[in-house]
Amino acid sequence: MAERAGVMTYVVLAICIKIIVSYEASCYNSTKRRLLWTHMCMVFLERVELSMRVVRRYCGRVLAGVLGGVLVLLLGLSFGVGLMGCGGEPEERKVTIAVSTIGPTHAWAEGVLYYAREELKLVAQENDWDYVCVTGDDSNEQSRQVVELVEQGVDCIVMLPMDGASLKTAAIAVQRADIPLVIFDREIPDFAPSATVKGDNPGIGIETAKFFNNYFPDGTVVLELMGDTSTVPFQRTDGFDETINDNFEKIQVGYTGWQREDTRELFRDWIKKQPAELRRSVGAVFTHDDEVALGILDVLDEYKKKGTDKRMFPNLKVIAGSSGSQEMYRRIQSEEDYVLFSMSYWPQMIKRAVRAGESILKGEPYDEMTIVPTVLVGRSQVEEYIDDSLPF
Repeated sequence: MAERAGVMTYVVLAICIKIIVSYEASCYNSTKRRLLWTHMCMVFLERVELSMRVVRRYCGRVLAGVLGGVLVLLLGLSFGVGLMGCGGEPEERKVTIAVSTIGPTHAWAEGVLYYAREELKLVAQENDWDYVCVTGDDSNEQSRQVVELVEQGVDCIVMLPMDGASLKTAAIAVQRADIPLVIFDREIPDFAPSATVKGDNPGIGIETAKFFNNYFPDGTVVLELMGDTSTVPFQRTDGFDETINDNFEKIQVGYTGWQREDTRELFRDWIKKQPAELRRSVGAVFTHDDEVALGILDVLDEYKKKGTDKRMFPNLKVIAGSSGSQEMYRRIQSEEDYVLFSMSYWPQMIKRAVRAGESILKGEPYDEMTIVPTVLVGRSQVEEYIDDSLPF
């Protein structure tokens, strides 16, 4: 009987230790779980009391007293460690706001990263918070980074997804951890974050189509070069298709990955494969980013140096970009051969997403959906937007 009681006692002791370790691990992740630590202590004491009853009955009061002392000492030591791990009153853990964004795929993404860090620093300074900013070069890396942020116990995440569908699992993990999530730019299908901040992507297509309708009352052939397969390009394409007049023909050239060099290669290859009659009918180019528009202009500049630009595209008049890069603005200002314009989609919008996260953490009112209007910047407006001090 005594042997059985000893085994039972060790089992109870093992269970108690398991409870301590698991609850401490939870507590390290977030100060929000201190209530779990308190609950653990109560459960531990109950187990100690049960164990002592068994030992007193079968093994005597002396052994019960010794074992009870060991268990209480273990509780005391673990409780002290738990308090330190949970950030006791003298060392309260600061609130942490995090941004997860994409790597420098193109100039606009570089601008987002720059302005995200800038705004995070301001928010952290103003509120005495900590901040984290991570970038992923692909969807898998970004997903892992977001999960790591959850495990670190950050208090809010602002995310520009590489691709909405690919980041959905990570977004769900954020939500299940009860961490506010603000989505910027690219939406996640069938998912409702705490807040969304984005530009007017359909509006970019709509306003571009309106400009073409007015400039080409008799219609023309339009080349379209898209960014990638995320939600953003399709929203811009949908807006364009719904607005452009029936006397226009649109030809899809392909996806550029938002890259200037990739655009140059894609456009050169397309030109080589098309008959002269089709090339000569092109009157406008609809691109999804200023980097793409600049890539098109690079190729046209090559033909100009050879003296063949007018022979290759004799009727090309208008090239449209978007995002609002300073290089594109300077080209708009100086361009002599084509009518250029850029629909605004400024990377500074990430600041509004960071501020939305701040409002959520502070319990202040915020908009669940923020759509930043797009602005057409052409030759007559561009001087107002040129600023050489800006990084993008």
